[in-house]
Amino acid sequence: MSAPKEWNFHLDLWQNPYAAARYYKTDLWSDEHFKAMEEDIHHYVNAGGKSITASIIDRPWDGQTQDAFHSMIRWTKKLDGTWDFSFDVFDKWVEFMMDLGVTKQINAYSMIPWKLSFAYFDEATNTTKHLKTKPGEEEYKNSWTAMLKAFAAHLKEKGWFDKTYIAMDERPMESMEAAMKVIKNADKNFKISFAGNSHPELFNAIDDYSITLSENYPDKIIESRKKQGKTSTFYTSCSHPYPNSFTFSEPSETEWYGWYAANKKLDGYLRWAYNSWVLEPLLDSRFTTWAAGDTYFIYPGGRTSIRFEKLLAGIQAYEKIQVLKSEFKRNNNTEALLQIDKILSSFTIDELNNKSASVMIDKAQKALQNL
Repeated sequence: MSAPKEWNFHLDLWQNPYAAARYYKTDLWSDEHFKAMEEDIHHYVNAGGKSITASIIDRPWDGQTQDAFHSMIRWTKKLDGTWDFSFDVFDKWVEFMMDLGVTKQINAYSMIPWKLSFAYFDEATNTTKHLKTKPGEEEYKNSWTAMLKAFAAHLKEKGWFDKTYIAMDERPMESMEAAMKVIKNADKNFKISFAGNSHPELFNAIDDYSITLSENYPDKIIESRKKQGKTSTFYTSCSHPYPNSFTFSEPSETEWYGWYAANKKLDGYLRWAYNSWVLEPLLDSRFTTWAAGDTYFIYPGGRTSIRFEKLLAGIQAYEKIQVLKSEFKRNNNTEALLQIDKILSSFTIDELNNKSASVMIDKAQKALQNL
C-alpha cells in the first residue's frame, strides 16, 4: 500500500492547538508549543489526514470545547476606519502542519459563527470591540469583503490560495447563500467547504461538502461532483448514538466508517474534534453534556486510542478496496467488481441496526480475501 499522504480517503479531523497550549502549559505559538504538538499530530498524518483546521475569527464555535478557538488572523480597524489584517499566526500554524505532512487542504473557519459577533482591535479606542452583524447586511458584506480580498492576496503570495477553503458548518441555507455571495464577489475563485445538512441547491456550489451520516447524496450528485473534482464526505457528531467514536462505543464502529464510505462511493469522513481535550483528558473524557470522548480521538503525550486505530483500519480497508477495483477494471474482471459491490452493499445504517459493526467487518474481510 502507498504512503498515507498518497491515500485517496479524505480524512478531516479538526485540530485544536489552543487545547494543546493549555494542557502542555506553553505559551501560544511558541517553539515549545509547536514542539509539544508534534507527536499528537503525527497520528493524524499517519492516518492520511488531509485538512488543516484554521480559525480566522475569534471563537467560531463559542464555548463548544474546554479551550475556545481564537483567531489566527488579527483583525484591526485603523484610525481612518479602514481594515488591516495580520496573518503571522495563521502562517506559523499552516507551515507547522504542512511541515509535518498535512498539505492537501486548509479549511478557514468561519464566516458564520455560532454567535454572529466578530472581535477586532479598534485603534481609535485601543480596545477590543465586537462587530455584530449577519449575512445579508451591508456591514457584514463590507467587513468580510475587506478581509477576504486581503486574505486572497496573502494566500496567493504564499502559494496556498488553491488549497484554501472558506469553511462553515451547520448553518442555515439562507445564511450560506448570503455568505457565499460575499465570498465570490471578493474572489470568484475562492473554494468553499461546508459540513451540514444536505441542501440540493448547494451541491454544485460547495467544493468540499460533508453531510451527516443520517443523510445520503443522490447517486447522480456523487458522480457529478467526482467529475468536477469536488470532495463529498460524511460526518458524525454527538447526535448519532451509533456508529460513533465515544469512549463507550464499540471500537469497530469507527472502522465501519471506511467500509460505509466505500459502499456509498464517498471520498471520506469528517469529525469536528481531533484533540479538543477536556480538563483532565487522561482521567475523564466527558465535557458538560457531550458524550464521553466526543471532543477528542487522541490523548496527550502522543497517545493514540483504540477508536482511532480502528478508524485507521477502516481507512486502510477503503484504500485496499480502491486498489482492488482499479485492478479488476484494468483486467475487465466484471464478476469481481460485482462481488465487491455485493460485499459493500451490507454497510448501511439499517443493517447496523441488526448486526454489530465487528461482525459485519469480519464477514466482509473474509469475502474480500476469497475474491
